[in-house]
Amino acid sequence: MPADLALRSAAAGFRRDHDDLQVRWISPENLHVTLVPPWESDDPGTVCCALEEIAAGCSAIPVRFDVVSPGPDPGSPRLLWATGMAPVALSRLFITLRRRFGDGKEADREMLLHLTLARFDRQRGRTMPSPTLHGQVEWTGVLDELRLYESVLKPSGAEYRVLCRAPLDRA
Repeated sequence: MPADLALRSAAAGFRRDHDDLQVRWISPENLHVTLVPPWESDDPGTVCCALEEIAAGCSAIPVRFDVVSPGPDPGSPRLLWATGMAPVALSRLFITLRRRFGDGKEADREMLLHLTLARFDRQRGRTMPSPTLHGQVEWTGVLDELRLYESVLKPSGAEYRVLCRAPLDRA
């Protein structure tokens, strides 16, 4: 689900305030909340039709992020992310999508609402200047669209191409 303008603005402000960090920042247009981990599909059209069907029964979901910290393992972080408590509606959508598109192993696990802001580049020796970076934030936004992305891996980091969009009801 793409980050809306409010979340992209909050992330941009954080980036400006922390421009000394030696990380690969995620470009604003690529900020998103992942509900189903990457997988390969031989038929993206079928996936897009299913997303449209699922989205038709969902309303836009307000979200709130409370903390920016290294993660997912603070002792050996791979990324910098904003996290928050997933609203019930998002948790339900998460379960629906995982059951439909996941491998079944994680369909019933609890959702961790997160927005990846940056990645650490261990190959170039870029690491966190302070492993204790952990800050409270009050970022709010609305998730109002399901998207199927194609991830293209490049030396500079992943680039995402939108294969389809399925809007949620903004009522």
